Amino acid sequence: MARSTRKKLYLIGIDAAPLWLLEELKDKKGMEPFSKLLLRGQIGNLESTLPPMTGSAWPTIYTGLSPAEHGTPDFFVIKKDYVKDVVYYNSNAHPPFWKAFADRGLKSLVITPATNITLPEFGNIDFISGFPLRSRANSERLRKLMSKHGFDGEPEIEKGMAEGKISNSAASQAYVKSVANRSGMAKEMIEENDYDFVYVCFTETDRIQHFTLGTREKWDYILPVYAEIAKFIAYIEERARKENALMVIVSDHGAQPMREKFLLNGWLIENGFLVLKESVAKSIGAASKPGAPASYELREKLMRSGLRKTYDKMPYQVKKVTTGFVGKFLANASSGEYTRLHIFDFDMKKSMAFAEVSNGPFATLWINDKRFSSGIVKDSERGKVISDIKRKLGEARSKDGEKLIAGFEDAADYYRGAKTFIPPDLFIEIRKGYTMDIFNYSPKTLFMKPEHAKSGDHIRNGIIGYSGPVKLNIGHASVLDIAPTMLAYFGIKSGTKGRSLLSL
Repeated sequence: MARSTRKKLYLIGIDAAPLWLLEELKDKKGMEPFSKLLLRGQIGNLESTLPPMTGSAWPTIYTGLSPAEHGTPDFFVIKKDYVKDVVYYNSNAHPPFWKAFADRGLKSLVITPATNITLPEFGNIDFISGFPLRSRANSERLRKLMSKHGFDGEPEIEKGMAEGKISNSAASQAYVKSVANRSGMAKEMIEENDYDFVYVCFTETDRIQHFTLGTREKWDYILPVYAEIAKFIAYIEERARKENALMVIVSDHGAQPMREKFLLNGWLIENGFLVLKESVAKSIGAASKPGAPASYELREKLMRSGLRKTYDKMPYQVKKVTTGFVGKFLANASSGEYTRLHIFDFDMKKSMAFAEVSNGPFATLWINDKRFSSGIVKDSERGKVISDIKRKLGEARSKDGEKLIAGFEDAADYYRGAKTFIPPDLFIEIRKGYTMDIFNYSPKTLFMKPEHAKSGDHIRNGIIGYSGPVKLNIGHASVLDIAPTMLAYFGIKSGTKGRSLLSL
């Protein structure tokens, strides 16, 4: 029987999957689908956005647009008055590539695309929204499947893990179940319908890596999650083989284990670029006195009370009032070794620069200039401030005397043309095995051990893999190239800066 000439496409997303991890686990039981791709040379690195973050990278994968163009540089942006606001990918303003499929009559199944939290306003698609908000479906059939499988998105267990109420083993088991449930829903829909395009995204890998990648028993927790995803890959690859279809695997960024945190805002304070409010500085000096932690504890509870729940739903003016109240009336320090600082703890009328938003191996730094309500750095001084920070920070050393900073990137140039947010001025990349912290502060040290949720953190390379009737040129591939490649497979031009990876 002749094989069908009709084109079909399967896309599998695996959040934070790095190539080195797949190579490390390739001989483990259950990892055979990944091993085969590695053996055939059909999997490689995928360059992420800067910083390599879920909030910016997945929208770039879906649209072929840079973060400056799709307007989502991270999960947060800084406003003119220094208030941090939540931002999500707007799939209505910048439609994902499967909207073009729908416009041409192609039928799609899209299950939990990370960061795509809005139900589509177009037809020809069965859709369940993705991380980080609760999943919702656009059809009664999918809603019944979600109920049948007890699925409403990635399990909400991060808080319990961070507080030590849920063990790494229990978290791994919950994530394996979540992957299996998502896979089960996808399989039922695929068997029932004749789709042209199917996309299923798994975000559990990112969560489990954050909490366990730096532990001695890491593979006991991480391997079962990948092995469960591998089952779904095996199913899709076999189906794609019979249909003469293309299967593609992508991740938004990678991950690595962490052994130390560098307190970046602490360094800026120590070197005179950032100044604490007088009340906060006095509180830190008196933190050992009885009673000092009381209001500190209260404000931390308020600030940690669900940035993606309570804070998300607040109107911007309410956020402004809330953070103003917390900063003004609850200024205090921890009686422990470290105090958790927030942007309202800094005296911006005396500060030249501050680090905010991205809190990982790539930090984002702003010059406090006229873009902000209390900016003090003149245009003529910006270049010197940036140069001084780069020179001095470039001399920073780890505890063992090794150079800390791996490099700097011009963030203002990277975000050139951004219209919906104030872009940072500098990306700072720290050396392998370290992550940067923009919250914690100690007058005694610039280092601290990673907390549970920072056992692993991001790196700039994710993965791209494929199997099927065409070859992909995966060398030097970027997240910008995925949407153009998906569109080109169906003969559709993208009009973006990315390139098609299809080998003609």
